[in-house]
Order: sequence, then C-alpha cells, then structure tokens
Amino acid sequence: MKYLLLAILLIYTIYAIPYVLAIFDGQEVITPYRWPFMAAVYVQTETTRFFCGGALWGREWIITAGQCVYGATSFTIQLGSITLEDEDENRLTLTSTEYVVHPDFNPQTLENDLGFIKLNDSFALTPTIRPIAWLPTTPLDNETIVTVYGWGQTTDDGPQPINNLMWNTMTALNNEDCRLIYGNQLTDNMVCAAGNYNETRICSGDSGGPLVQYYGKDLSVVVGIASFVSGNGCESTDPSGFTRTFPYNDWIKNLTDHI
Repeated sequence: MKYLLLAILLIYTIYAIPYVLAIFDGQEVITPYRWPFMAAVYVQTETTRFFCGGALWGREWIITAGQCVYGATSFTIQLGSITLEDEDENRLTLTSTEYVVHPDFNPQTLENDLGFIKLNDSFALTPTIRPIAWLPTTPLDNETIVTVYGWGQTTDDGPQPINNLMWNTMTALNNEDCRLIYGNQLTDNMVCAAGNYNETRICSGDSGGPLVQYYGKDLSVVVGIASFVSGNGCESTDPSGFTRTFPYNDWIKNLTDHI
C-alpha cells in the first residue's frame, strides 16, 4: 500500500489513495447485472503499477480520478465482471494509452481530481456492460444517500485489490462539518461522505470509483469520484473524500460529448 502524503495544512492530513478503493465494512456484490458501469483499471507508469476504480462513460470513456491517470503510460481496463480474477465469460479486457486529466489537477492537494481514459476499441454493450447514466443537474445536497463501489482494501493492512467488488451506502456531509476534520484543504468542489455510524469508508485502491445517487430503480447519476482518505487510515472514523462532479459538468460534456 502506497499513500501520497499531501502538504500538512490543517488538522488532519489527507492521503491520496492511488490504488483500487476497497470498501471498508462494505457488502459483496452478488449479481453482475446490478452495476454494469463499474470498471477495474490497472494503471502503469514509468516506475510502478497500481489499481483504480472507474465507470464506463458513454461508449468511449472511463471516468476516474485525476490521480489515476496523471503520469500514466498505459491502462488495462476490465468491464463486465464483478470479480478481478475468477473465470467470467462476461469480462471484457481493453487497453489504452490515451487519457485526459483536468487541466487544473493538483497532485499535492488533490484539487480538481478528475480524469478520463479514452477507449480506442469498439465493443458491444451487454447486460453486464452499460454506461453510467447521467451527470447531476443540481448540486449534491447535504444528507443525500449515495452509493460507493470498489475493489479496494477492506482493512488498512489487508491485500489490495481484492477479488470481489464491494459496495455500500453513505451519506453526503456538510462541507463545513467536514472542515472540522480536514480544514481548508477541503474545497467547495470536494465532498465528504460517511456510512451509518461512520462504518463505511473508502480505502486504498478505491480512488477513481464513482459515488452514485439513484433516482428510482435504474437512473444512476455520478455525483462524485473517490479521491482521498484521512491520514489516520480507512479504519478510522474520519469520513472519506470525493470530487464533486457538478462543478465540472461543462468540462465533462465538452470533452466527452456525453451528459
């Protein structure tokens, strides 16, 4: 496990989690058809290889965190499967070397932590491979129930990524309350979320995974991208940090031609 230590500006240190985000105290996904937008992303740089989450965005892109594409040389992407290693006829494996990171991404502070991987191969959509539906049309409200997914660690010292996709619900928190923990490192374009009694958190390897709000049974809206955990680790009671997508709607639409 490798954390990117950010500048110590305020009360607690934020750590980037540039490996797959495993959900601490999450639930294992049982059916591959429930969340067909999930993408497992293996990132290769000149010096290392690590894991991130992502979501299929339209037919040509994977939406993920800026830290997951910054400095990358290539990507191996798995779609259609809820496991990473089990035999699965639904799994589609793609490769890419093209990405776009937000032009104002700051790898030290994780401001504007948003990126996209360009998919060069054409492929058929299937019941287990479907894009996530929409961007939010309004800012994320406090106390909104959201859902998080990932193959990341389930403990601070556990293996990552894990084989089975995990998920759980969380609640979006008030930024002013979250600044009591993270201080002014938490910008207006970020949001904290926590599970009931702070039981659910993201962990190392969950970076880049989508934070999703559901409207009804099938309409999924990506309201955030997994970005950071507290320097106290994912087993602490500190909430997890995400990049809000709403402030970047225009940039995303102009880049991907998809809403």
